[in-house]
Amino acid sequence: MTSIIEQPLIKGLSHIKNPSATLPTLLIEACCTSGRTYQSYKRGGTLEAKERFREEVTCAAFWLWGAKALNKIGDVIGEKLFKNIADTGKDFLRDPSYQMSNAGKIFKFTKIILSALIATGLVGFVVPKVNHAITDKLLNKSKNKNKKEYNLNDFIKNAKNENNSNYGLNFKGNENLINGLMKASYNLENKNVWRLISTDTGMLAGRVYNSRHPAERFEYLFRDICSMFFYNFTTGGVIFLLNKIFKKTEIHPKALDEICTYLNGKNLTGKALLSSLNKKNASNIANISFEQNGTIKLKDLVKQLQDLNFGEIIIEKARKMSELQPPLRGERVLSKAQVEDVFSNSISSNPTFLKKVINAATYGRATDPTKFVEAQTCQKIRNGIDTFMLEIANKAGENVISAEFLNKIKMKTLTRTALFQLAGLAFSAVGLAIIIPKMQIFLSQKLYGKQSFEDIANGNKKDGKMPS
Repeated sequence: MTSIIEQPLIKGLSHIKNPSATLPTLLIEACCTSGRTYQSYKRGGTLEAKERFREEVTCAAFWLWGAKALNKIGDVIGEKLFKNIADTGKDFLRDPSYQMSNAGKIFKFTKIILSALIATGLVGFVVPKVNHAITDKLLNKSKNKNKKEYNLNDFIKNAKNENNSNYGLNFKGNENLINGLMKASYNLENKNVWRLISTDTGMLAGRVYNSRHPAERFEYLFRDICSMFFYNFTTGGVIFLLNKIFKKTEIHPKALDEICTYLNGKNLTGKALLSSLNKKNASNIANISFEQNGTIKLKDLVKQLQDLNFGEIIIEKARKMSELQPPLRGERVLSKAQVEDVFSNSISSNPTFLKKVINAATYGRATDPTKFVEAQTCQKIRNGIDTFMLEIANKAGENVISAEFLNKIKMKTLTRTALFQLAGLAFSAVGLAIIIPKMQIFLSQKLYGKQSFEDIANGNKKDGKMPS
């Protein structure tokens, strides 16, 4: 019997694993804002806590949704001006922007870059200035109540490591160049990590430039550089390590659902499933001539299959296998791995089944002619099918793989995926909300002496010197 929480769990986990989704980062950001605000309150009281909260909330809004919203506005304009607006990425199996006009490509690229730059400018240079201005007003209001005066020159002289050092951010940057720019613009538009890192870069530059004191400048550099890692990479890293430790297969929830549906009713034992996997014919594949990039056009493959006296069953399988992705510049093309599946007798090499799984795990992008999905991403999903089926076969052993058995496997896998995801998010949240703020304040005090937040808020970024 199917659990009532199965489909909501599949839907929720699928959304979290979507590379364009902001929800995972939003969950981390909520913890991060709370933790940073609390740590600021412990050091600087209400004044610093208010500035930190304002900064975190306003920056999060621009950071998470700024570039995305600007891109949506650009899409509306693009649809009015041009036809066949598509993703700009391409590889040896996909090139959705092929039918776009040059003007459309230029518009698409410009729209994506401008969206990132505008969001970066707002979050890096406008928000800090507004935030500091609010703090200045609060300081002026409390000036008469606080008779203590701060001598920044004496403070800087007493700070540790007064050596001069230059600081700043250096941005370094034929067909390959164009392809690189198009792929970068695709990533900026469709991948949350790329959007966040691009905005992070501008935010860090703006915060460093607008720093009121060398201690604040150091804190921004340390905090934001470390935060990039915790925001964007630790959750996936924790999930990868947990799967390695427990020897489990990372499988997309929608792919898991499709695999269990496919195996249900086949009445295979685990042993039978095991024997039916990975039945590839190396001698057949050796007779096929591929292009230098490891692909072959469908029409060329069909001709070679006919010359090698293969029947219509194999030729029809090749045709269906070529439909795992849209035509490449008007031609149906297969990768070498897909041709291997054409010759395979494995239960997992059914092209109709593969198309459903890969399309589900890529949110319908794999077969959408206007969308781009890297070939390696699709191949990773394909390889995961065999790995997960092998896991099912080993667990079933001599027993029949029944619907009840598959439902148990599915729920255990979904539960484990959810727990690993939560562990990854929790680790990221702890790093951002507790570890980094504590280390930031500790190192700042070690390098610059024990100062209050008022020392920093009353500072002048041009007066201080960075530690060597």
